[in-house]
Amino acid sequence: MRQRLIKCFAVTVFAVVLVISWQVWSVGQQPGVEKSKNAAAASRLEFEVVQSFDAKYEGDTPGHMGRAGGLASRKPHVALGDAVFRGDQKVGTVTGLTWNRTNGSLDIEFDPADKARVAVGDAVWLVLDSPNPATTSEPPRTK
Repeated sequence: MRQRLIKCFAVTVFAVVLVISWQVWSVGQQPGVEKSKNAAAASRLEFEVVQSFDAKYEGDTPGHMGRAGGLASRKPHVALGDAVFRGDQKVGTVTGLTWNRTNGSLDIEFDPADKARVAVGDAVWLVLDSPNPATTSEPPRTK
């Protein structure tokens, strides 16, 4: 009886060690690409186009207005001239910004890029925390 109890205990300990080893090994095998994708996604400010206009003033060009929220805990780092993207395609250039700290929102006005069709309701994005975003004409690539 005692040998049977020792054998059962040894098998149980072996099974527990095997399961723990498998869990540790499988977590260690996760690719590092996911982390960089999450970091790239965190630096994106996605927003929806809420207004399109032909021209606000005489001599003005057509443009669009978008609004993004959820910035209460973040400080935007966006400038005039930054690129606006839909997917990987550049669809515009930022021409106006209004940051509402109280509501944690940012209003973004942008002019469309050549031959880019932008409609109200389109989901677009720009780089939020780029060190020099005004010179960015290509979206950031993830490895």
